[in-house]
Amino acid sequence: MDVVMIGSIAYDSVESPAGKIVEGLGGSATFAGVSACRMNQRLDAGLSIGAVGVIGKDFLESDIERLECQGMDLSGVERSDDLTFRWVARYGADFGDVETLDTHVNCIIGYSPVVPSEWKNASILLLANMAPSLQLAVLEQMNDDVIVLADSMEKWIVENLDEVKHVFSRTDVLVVNEIEAESLTGISEPKLAAVGLLNLIKENGIVIVKLGAQGALALIEGEIIQISAVPNCIPADPTGCGDSFIGTLAAHFAANIKNNSAPYLKLRESMVDATVAASLALEGFSIQAIEAAGITEYARRATLVNSIL
Repeated sequence: MDVVMIGSIAYDSVESPAGKIVEGLGGSATFAGVSACRMNQRLDAGLSIGAVGVIGKDFLESDIERLECQGMDLSGVERSDDLTFRWVARYGADFGDVETLDTHVNCIIGYSPVVPSEWKNASILLLANMAPSLQLAVLEQMNDDVIVLADSMEKWIVENLDEVKHVFSRTDVLVVNEIEAESLTGISEPKLAAVGLLNLIKENGIVIVKLGAQGALALIEGEIIQISAVPNCIPADPTGCGDSFIGTLAAHFAANIKNNSAPYLKLRESMVDATVAASLALEGFSIQAIEAAGITEYARRATLVNSIL
């Protein structure tokens, strides 16, 4: 296995100014996994990408097939006797603010992740957005030399800060948005916050701060790499943008390792592709736009980002 990820697999009901979806396929592992698989296809890298997680007894076989069709190995996903995790939310007029209307944790309660033994020597571990206790449970089952990418969210930072910091202390590549970066460091300026975040992760690690419509920046070996967002996007549903971003990065890093190159080779190119994936997540409900986009559309959007200095 090249990439192992832990995250949620869920059904989302989302309303936005662009419309709504009821019981759409969602969750951090879904967006990250599908985006990683699409990038694997674009790179023609031959990666194996596996998810660790839990689904409920009501999770549709057709949705399992849908994920597997993209290239996700779901051998690490457990089926519970409870119901699948559900999230209900509404986005405001500017798509920036989201109101959570309901959350049904369901099958995640009491879940203890188990990594298949043949996956423990994976080159990349992606800790997608999930409770830090579950991220740690997976991390502790992996070989020590695995490269760890980690995501989080404001909820975990506020409610479980000690566990979040424990996860970060074992993280090689930290990916957060600017609000989370400020919460963790008390610094509002993203570049300065990135410097502060370096103190929370492993030595010689990378910090990436997502800046929404302003793109993203990375701090690596004292150098700042900054990219723009894809211009002129027509938003539908911001859910999963960050998950799609980090999933794409994971595929890039794993492809580099498979080619016997340094994992962070051409980091700017990796970030451009990651912001392209995020833009696709933004323009469709659930994973619809990510699934529908062909290689030509990925390349077109990457060219647009690269044209902006």
